[in-house]
Parts: sequence; structure tokens; C-alpha cells
Amino acid sequence: MWVPSLPMVPGGNAANFAFGCAALGLRSGLAACLGDDPTSRFLRTELRRARVASFVRIRRGLEVGRTVSLAHADGSRQMITFNGSNLAFSRSDVPAKALEARHVHRSGFWWTPRLQGKPTRDLLRKARDRGAETSLDVSTDPEGWPDSRRAKVLAVLPEVSIFFGNEEEVCGVFDVRSVGSAAKEAFRVGVEVLAVHRGPRGCVIAAKGERSLVPAFPVVPRNPTGAGDAFNAGFVYGRLGGRDLRRCARFANAVAAAHLERADRPYPSLRAVRRRFPGP
Repeated sequence: MWVPSLPMVPGGNAANFAFGCAALGLRSGLAACLGDDPTSRFLRTELRRARVASFVRIRRGLEVGRTVSLAHADGSRQMITFNGSNLAFSRSDVPAKALEARHVHRSGFWWTPRLQGKPTRDLLRKARDRGAETSLDVSTDPEGWPDSRRAKVLAVLPEVSIFFGNEEEVCGVFDVRSVGSAAKEAFRVGVEVLAVHRGPRGCVIAAKGERSLVPAFPVVPRNPTGAGDAFNAGFVYGRLGGRDLRRCARFANAVAAAHLERADRPYPSLRAVRRRFPGP
């Protein structure tokens, strides 16, 4: 099968979030472990170009993680991932300065095994002690949510302000069958807001005493890879701007929709989002 192009773009859950926040005008940083290979150098160049603060540890002899994402016309996708230097990323690689922020987001959970569980909980606790709001997006567990893996996520959640995920993910973490049940479990362990991605059906936002179903903006999905990360960036932008939860969700849906429409511009600017979707 022939394809019209095969672009290489920055990626990974954490990088997508950092680039997405920067495109919206937020001061953004990325803590990561890279190698000394050409792709690592490409990513460092892109970080500088996007003005994303780099809290990056370079490990000589390693190659950065990479994903080949196959996007189909119906919006579905298939991904093949090489973990690379993500496997070496540990708590000691995250400098204290990276936690000096108004919001600290943890993602790429399954791809960074040395940070799973207690190391992530300790980092988020430090961030909260310094006044930050925190968030977590674990993505789908490639091993299918065994109890030992769920326990690593549950250990982190007491230090999480906002828990992001799609329906499969939030139900998988709590071993329940509905978003409503997942929300009850999330609040029980200390999560303040559960934000659930629902693709073309928009999102569900739940907090204690509040639940909103916010519809998506109808678009042709040209670029599904990273749409959840774009949503997260938009939601955090809204939170930092003091918007209520429903307005945060509506804006996040708009950012995700703008991302979905443009494979050539995966990180939409604030101006582009407002021009394309007036109101949010």
C-alpha cells in the first residue's frame, strides 16, 4: 500500500500535552529521558522551536522511543511502539524545578515502568505541596488491566486532582462497568475531577455533586493520534484560566476537534481554535 506522505512529528502522550499547552500560549515544560540518536536530537530541536522548557535527561547509547501510527479514513488507528529510552526514565531524572508549576501532568504511564506507582505518587505529592494542581492520564493498559497493574495506578490517584481517560481506561482502572461507578471510586480515593474522553460523543466531566455530558464538535477525523492529549491540554488551559468545568470541557472538545482536522498542524493555537469554533 502506498501512502502520500510519511511525516515524522513530535509525539508521545507527555510530549503531545506539552506541545499542545505551548501552542495555546501556556508556559510549558517536558520532563523526559532521551537518547543521543538523531531522533532524540530532532525532538530536542522541536522543543526549542515550540518554546517548551526542556527538563530532559540524555542517556548515551540509547534511542528515543518511537511510534508508527496508522490512521484510517474512518478515524480509527493502529500503533506500533518502540519504548526505547522511556524504559530508563526514573524519578531521579525529574528535577525539582519541573514540579514548580501551577499544574503538573503525568502521562505515558505504561511506557515508563520505573516511574509507575510510588515514584509518580511521590512526585505528584511534591507538586501539590508546592501548590500545583495535578492530573494523570494512564492510557490503555497494553497488558489488559491485571490487578497488579491496576494497583500501580490506584496508588497514585490520592495525589491526582484530575483523572483523564477514555471509558475503557477509567473502567479498567477501577474494575467497573460504567463511568458512573468509576466516578464514585475515583472520588472515594481522592480524585477531584474525572474527565472522560468519548470520541465523537464528546466527554463526560464528573465532580462531587456535578456531572456534565458535553457534546463534541462534528469534524472529519484526519488526525486521531494524540486527540486525547490535545483534549487534556485544552482542559488544563481552561482550568488555569478559571473556567468552570463545563466550559473547560467545551474548550477541550474544541481543541481536540481542531487537532483532529489538521494532520499538518497537530497542535492548534488559541487563535486557530477560536476562529474555527467560536464560543469556547
